[in-house]
Amino acid sequence: MAALRRGLRVEDYMLEIRQQPIRCKAAGTSERALADRKAVDPPPIIQLTVADGDRHREWLQSPFFFMCANLYDPVLNTPVARPPSETLAGTLVSSLHRVRDENDREGGYFVFGDLSVKLDGQFRLQFNLFEMLDGAQVEFITSTVSDVFTVYAGRQYPGVLESTSLSRQFSDQGVRLRLRKE
Repeated sequence: MAALRRGLRVEDYMLEIRQQPIRCKAAGTSERALADRKAVDPPPIIQLTVADGDRHREWLQSPFFFMCANLYDPVLNTPVARPPSETLAGTLVSSLHRVRDENDREGGYFVFGDLSVKLDGQFRLQFNLFEMLDGAQVEFITSTVSDVFTVYAGRQYPGVLESTSLSRQFSDQGVRLRLRKE
């Protein structure tokens, strides 16, 4: 594997999906449908861990890491063969958030709180980790794929789930998330 910046290898970057998507209401493609869209529920949260021997974990403060989401076909086990603009809506990119989880452990997380799917059916989400380097150069590091979740057409959507403790914890620390208040 290629050596990345700071002398690290791809294997030194670990991604763990801490909050898997379960369901979503198809956003549709018209302006009206997009205005009434529902985000993937619960919002996907991916934790980044870097095994670099840095006990101060300075990478947690890096503004250069970011993650992009793509729609993934669970049958073919490949990205959906359509541009993201035709399959996803909302915020498709997340920067690194330095927050504490529900066990009060500090970590680096990518949060997709405003991500919607335009197609109905069964899908997975692929999350690709990148790092901006000097100048305008961007380097792909690694990726991970979510569990299968269901996107419901209009009236078949069973509604939003109760907000998770992890979503509430991150929202309390300033991460922008829509919480269900019950």
